Amino acid sequence: MTDDLGLPGRRELPPEVLDNLRMSLREGMGKPVRRRWPIVAAAAAVVGVLAGALVTAVLIREPDGTGPVVANPDFSLDWPKAVKSMDRCWAAIQAQGRAASFPARAGWEPQFTVVGEAAVTVVAVMVGDKPFFCETTRTSATVSDPDDKPIYTDGGKTAALLMTDGGTVAGVADPSWPKVEITGQNESASPFRDLPIFRRGNLFVYLGRMKPARTAYSVGPTPGEQSRQVPYQAPYLLPQASLPAASVIDRPEKPERESTAGAFFKVCTEGAFEAVPDVDAYRAGALLERDDVAVVLARLGDEVVVCQGGVGYQDGKSAFYRAFPQRLDPPSSIGPLRTETVGNVDRNGNEVKPRNSYTGTVPEAAAAVKLDFGTGATVDATVSNGTFAAWVPDGVSQDIENARVAITVLDGAGKVLHQGTLRLY
Repeated sequence: MTDDLGLPGRRELPPEVLDNLRMSLREGMGKPVRRRWPIVAAAAAVVGVLAGALVTAVLIREPDGTGPVVANPDFSLDWPKAVKSMDRCWAAIQAQGRAASFPARAGWEPQFTVVGEAAVTVVAVMVGDKPFFCETTRTSATVSDPDDKPIYTDGGKTAALLMTDGGTVAGVADPSWPKVEITGQNESASPFRDLPIFRRGNLFVYLGRMKPARTAYSVGPTPGEQSRQVPYQAPYLLPQASLPAASVIDRPEKPERESTAGAFFKVCTEGAFEAVPDVDAYRAGALLERDDVAVVLARLGDEVVVCQGGVGYQDGKSAFYRAFPQRLDPPSSIGPLRTETVGNVDRNGNEVKPRNSYTGTVPEAAAAVKLDFGTGATVDATVSNGTFAAWVPDGVSQDIENARVAITVLDGAGKVLHQGTLRLY
């Protein structure tokens, strides 16, 4: 089974899948955004994957309870998190003038909470027999509408009730399904996973790594452990969810997007298929540019994103972007970040030598980073906002398991903040 960090190779999609994906893209796209960075954003990336297991019993704390409550091995209700998130979602409903037509806050019954790595919390809520979902992030609150009529799949009573740019897919599953098998397809990949079902309301939540509006999701009942052909697609296309009842930036942060690094970060994350929750709150950091490709880093607390791309892919005329959201542990750590080879053709479609970047994080006080790849020369990395980046020189070790990079980190006065080695690969 493909896991979240696996990166399957590209493959051609069946015509009917591409048609469905194109239709979803057209429905979700607005007017193009004017950009200062010259590369034009385009769609390409890898679909994230899901995890889960069968649920058989539910236990929910009464409204006057405190602290987390374990429902079963698959679902839990963290009461303090649920209350904070629901209060923010209710405030969003009030801010957008929907309170008079929305169920009163006092009647909301949280069922379970799902907490993601990027400070995303989703609360599954019931009002009577009507389910809805409340998603909160560091900066935003979004809530689905319990009065919306679900748009079910052609086979089975399964529907998405909430889809967000942060990657959330939440909805109701066919009561007869033991699990929800969910697959995603775009022009880069087609991994899959099984999701558990919360039996009161038959609810499921997936905190994905892809933008739902840019990915064709399909669902079905888990067929068992028999082998699946690759590429595999679940049998029923999952329609896009209706627009949320309310969605607001309730804790706004406005880092600059006027610098070259800030402008490219905006272009790159808009063009990538990967979801980056709270993308507008990240501070752009180190930037590398070469020919028709670029690499930029950005940070938000203990979250960091490496975004890369440009025209130097495929035919050399269409832009391609990838985003790699990652979490720092601990937040002040000095270490390398996950990236991949960038660029392999020029604007004329001629093959060129791919570029490899070496990126990482350093303390905010860092002003200079010197790297020794073992080639006989020291490389001065680009340093900004607690991140560094450098192009990997020719002739570095190909020992994937053991190769190291010597690193020296200096502050603005030239004082050594850190000396040591990092893994190269």
